[in-house]
Amino acid sequence: MPATDAAVTRTERAYQQIRTDILAGRLRPGSPLRLAALAGEFSVSMSVVREALNRLSGHGLVTTTPNQGFRVTPLSRADLEDLTALRLTLECQALAGSIASADVRWEGEVVSAHHVLERTPISDGRSPGASDEWTEAHAAFHDALVAACGRPRLLALVRSLRDTAEVYRQWAGPLGEKRGRDVEVEHRALMELATARRTEDAVEALRAHIQRTTDILLAQDIAGTDAVPAGDARGSHGAILLR
Repeated sequence: MPATDAAVTRTERAYQQIRTDILAGRLRPGSPLRLAALAGEFSVSMSVVREALNRLSGHGLVTTTPNQGFRVTPLSRADLEDLTALRLTLECQALAGSIASADVRWEGEVVSAHHVLERTPISDGRSPGASDEWTEAHAAFHDALVAACGRPRLLALVRSLRDTAEVYRQWAGPLGEKRGRDVEVEHRALMELATARRTEDAVEALRAHIQRTTDILLAQDIAGTDAVPAGDARGSHGAILLR
């Protein structure tokens, strides 16, 4: 394998692992991302880690500040509300367009993606958040719903926003369970309404699905802290503070 190809592969692996750890909550919101520590963990150079973090920054999962380096994007009420407003506009628009342009092949792909999601356990028993397998199946289902809209730039924006929102969804999941939320019922309703071509009802179901996650976090009387010891970005799910 040419050296350039090997470097790309190393960067991709580092990117995927860090992304997975952020979305699963193993790298805490607001916590520092130390180049040397991550390079040692993945057995790669710091330049490889830096490239991976720059890619994650482009997707809104990582922030970078002069003289302070990289951090996992912190959670905030203002950011959550802004993110939700954008998703409600763009993702609902993409769903309506997808249903309008869809064919039988799209219908089969939506049903198949839902089938996988419905049969993938949410928890892996190792942490309160969703498992990597469920997170992947969840993203694939939502991708399938909007895939037929025929607007690549819109789809790229929708996926980027959903990636960023995934950090919030991971924190909202355990809170939603305590409040009796049934995401399986929500996903089945989305699948059935979309494949039945009931556009207005499907869009409203998606709108409610997205908004419910936001409402759960904003209504929660969160009294903890998102701070992590300076040298340790990793931690388990705990109380969070939306500033």
